[in-house]
Amino acid sequence: MTVNQVDWDFSKRGQEDVARHQKKIKDSIRENIADVISEESIISRKKGQTVKIPIRGIKSYQFIYGKRKGGEGGGGYGLGHGKKDKGDVIGRRPAPNGEGDGPGKGGKPADAAGEDYMETEVDIEELIQMMMDDLQLPDLRKKEIAETVVPSGWSFEDVEKHGLKPNLDKKRSFKNAIKRAADSVSRLAEKTGRPMEMCQKALNKFKGDYQKALELLQKEDPGAELEDQEDKLKPFIQHGDLRYRVPKENVESHSNAVILAMMDVSGSMSTTKKYLARSFFFWMVEFLKHKYRNVEIRFIAHTSEAKLVDEDEFFHKGESGGTICASAYDLACQLVDTDYPPSKWNIYAFHFSDGEDWDPAKTMLSVKRLMEKSPNMVGYGEIRTEVAYGQQLMRNFEESFSLERYTSYRDSDFEYYLAQRAELPLAGVILKNKGHVYPALKVFFSKEKRI
Repeated sequence: MTVNQVDWDFSKRGQEDVARHQKKIKDSIRENIADVISEESIISRKKGQTVKIPIRGIKSYQFIYGKRKGGEGGGGYGLGHGKKDKGDVIGRRPAPNGEGDGPGKGGKPADAAGEDYMETEVDIEELIQMMMDDLQLPDLRKKEIAETVVPSGWSFEDVEKHGLKPNLDKKRSFKNAIKRAADSVSRLAEKTGRPMEMCQKALNKFKGDYQKALELLQKEDPGAELEDQEDKLKPFIQHGDLRYRVPKENVESHSNAVILAMMDVSGSMSTTKKYLARSFFFWMVEFLKHKYRNVEIRFIAHTSEAKLVDEDEFFHKGESGGTICASAYDLACQLVDTDYPPSKWNIYAFHFSDGEDWDPAKTMLSVKRLMEKSPNMVGYGEIRTEVAYGQQLMRNFEESFSLERYTSYRDSDFEYYLAQRAELPLAGVILKNKGHVYPALKVFFSKEKRI
């Protein structure tokens, strides 16, 4: 007889290899998260969707089959038997189209090796969670009364003797019937002096009717009428045993947060600059939604004048004309006074501009008025995708609020500004490329402001 035994070791190894590969992908995403989160495919997608992102540093190995060409020492695939010395160049891979003269271009093959990478699909929710874990979501300063009572469903905590039939609590009603029947048996035995078994039979005979059972037990010889009854007590539910669940509306206290998103949309704000601002606002909203259940966003677009706009107009509509940033801060102050009192709302105000301002002194006065309204955070981002020229508003922030300039120890090209007083919720960043969006988020929201 032959006994076959399945060896599952190979199956387990395959699962372990898959798990190890997935871990490498996640580790690679975390290491390159500053570049990953700025991919345009991500900020244009919605939750629940997956996005394809390039993962550099992970090779996808495969077997290459081919035939050896030429004789000994010939090129192509196969063992190397040619007469070559150490250091000799064997050959280079030709360009796909056979023409060009540079790396990644057609023509003569380039000397520099290409960078291997693979594409993988990642759920946006998973990517958001990776970013939140890396940012180390802090306990943001929240006001005790800055919350709203919001209905969160229904529960049945209370019980009453009267109610609607659909709300009948069968289990509780049956328990009441059992307790009433047991109590009736005890009272019958005490009043008539009959054995407990006979009292139970009498109660069963009359389906729980205490008075009829009592009259029977008081007869001279009730045993003859109870011979066919079971001695095990049967509880019969009566109207007084019924219990009904009372529905109660549950409420939750949700913290309120309002985001005042302000952006310069004048002629000097190019598509690239708006894209950097959009990337920042996208992740900022996701961050605050993880902290607050009730988040409102008000979009303020400004040139020399500021106005409230919808999200589509905020990111896509271009305008022309001069720039007066004070108009945006004045409108933000007006919104706080009329719609978002600091006693009931956590206020986050962020402004992005290229730094060109016709009246920076007036802007600083408007910023100070906003700071007096106790916001949770006021952040200013200056976008410099080309060589800076003219008046840069960040200099006025630095001087007016005694901000101190820092550079990232990982990227010396990234500049950020922090208030010397820890209690002053004001910070500034300078964005020069999409790789600066992630460190900007860290400056505004992470536990450790120094990056």
